[in-house]
This record gives sequence, structure tokens and C-alpha cells, in this order.
Amino acid sequence: MHQWLQITRPHFRISHNFMFLVIKPTMLRLKIFAKGNHAFRERGNEMFRIEALSDAVFGFSMSLLIMALEVPKSFQEFRSAMFNFPPFVATCALVFYFWFLQNRFFRMYGLNNNRIIFLNLCLLIMILIYAFPLKYLFSLLLSWWFGKNFITGEHHGSLPFLSAHDFNTLVIFFSIGYSVIWLIFYMKYREAWFSSERMDLNAGERVVLRFDKADALVEIGIGFLSLLLALVNLSWLSGLCFMLIPAWLLLWSMMRKRALAALKPVTPEKEASH
Repeated sequence: MHQWLQITRPHFRISHNFMFLVIKPTMLRLKIFAKGNHAFRERGNEMFRIEALSDAVFGFSMSLLIMALEVPKSFQEFRSAMFNFPPFVATCALVFYFWFLQNRFFRMYGLNNNRIIFLNLCLLIMILIYAFPLKYLFSLLLSWWFGKNFITGEHHGSLPFLSAHDFNTLVIFFSIGYSVIWLIFYMKYREAWFSSERMDLNAGERVVLRFDKADALVEIGIGFLSLLLALVNLSWLSGLCFMLIPAWLLLWSMMRKRALAALKPVTPEKEASH
């Protein structure tokens, strides 16, 4: 009968005959995200089942995008695959960004009530619906921006053509999806705000949460403005609305940093007494 020796770190265990490493998902996630925002005290120290489901769905979405890439059988197919790479990276980056926001929410607030579960399921549905069409949209935009056909992968091929009506429909479809996804995040932040007293959020945590709510509202507004312009057949102008996102994120980051810097530092004694 072997006796197990527990050493200082709980995710390592050693026996007399052999040694093996057990890495708990929660420990790994804490190591990755623990240093992300010093204004927050992490409350989601354990992984909820809805988080495990979310990770599986996000991973499944990535897998579908990867499975769409065929192994090249010739140099021509290899060159075509390379042209499919930028839209694939752009799509994965956006999907990962939404996963990061979802993961950060659970780590920071640790909420797992019925409303949060419902909102998270709605988010997963939207991700599954928009993963593949999003790659098509990025392929289309990159083709127009760089003058190369990223859809067929032909270096000297003609650029993809869309009629004004089809492009208008495309913009409406993605404007609705973009607004709905950010509406879900806003509802989750709103739920966290209503639970701020119970979670005992400090001043810095309230500032970050307030700015996260503002960010979600502005993102909803950008998607809604794009939708309105597309509905009045100004799709060329509605597409430019999304160019406001980088400018807004830069302004939002600067304002949030300034608001956090304006807070009085909290000493460990005050934090413990609070």
C-alpha cells in the first residue's frame, strides 16, 4: 500500500515508486489570469459547469474553423491555403476575445445564478451562429482592402463581387449579431452591478465594472447605428461605423486608466477592515 506525500503545491503529488504531475484546470486558469487586473479580487476560484460548457463550445467553434482548412495536395493548393490564413486568424482572434471577456467575468465576479447561466447560453448560441459567416466577412473585407481574392485563394483572380442588395443584407446580419453579443455582455455586467453590495466591491472594482458597462453600451450603439444606416440603404457608410471601434477602445482605455489613477490607494489594513 503506497503512502502519498502532499508537498507545498496542491497540484503536485508524489508516491514512493513514481511521480506524476496533475494540473488542475482552475490552477492553470488562475496562473494565466491572476495578474490581469490588480484592481480586482478574484472571486471565481472554482470552475463552474457552465464555464466548462462555454470552453467546450468556444473550442468547438475553433475546431470547425480548423476543419474547414483542407490539407494541401499541391503547391497551388498550398498557396490558396495561405490566402485563407489571414481571415482565419482574424476570426479566431475575435472569437478568442469574446471568450476572454466571458472568462474574465467569471473570474472577477464568480456569479453563477440562473440569469447568468441563461445569458451565457445565449452568448454561446450567437458564437456558434456567427463563427463561419464571420470568416466569410473577413475574407470579403480583406479582399477589398488588399486587392487579392482571399475567398478563392487566387493570387491574380478577380475580386469577389456583391450586389448592393447582398452587401446590405450582409451588413444587417452582422450588425444585429454584433449588437446582440454586446447586449448580452451588458446584461451580465448589469447583473454584477446589482450584486455589487453582496460581492463587497471596492472603489477600484466599481470603477472597472462601470467602464465595462459603458464599453458594452457604446459597442451596442455602434452596431445599432450600422444597422440603421443599412436599413436606409447606406450600407457603404454603415460599414465605416465599425472603424469607430479602435478609436473608442483607445479613448475608453485612457479614461479608465485615469479614473483608476484618481482613486486613493487602499492600504492592506483598510482593505482587511473593509
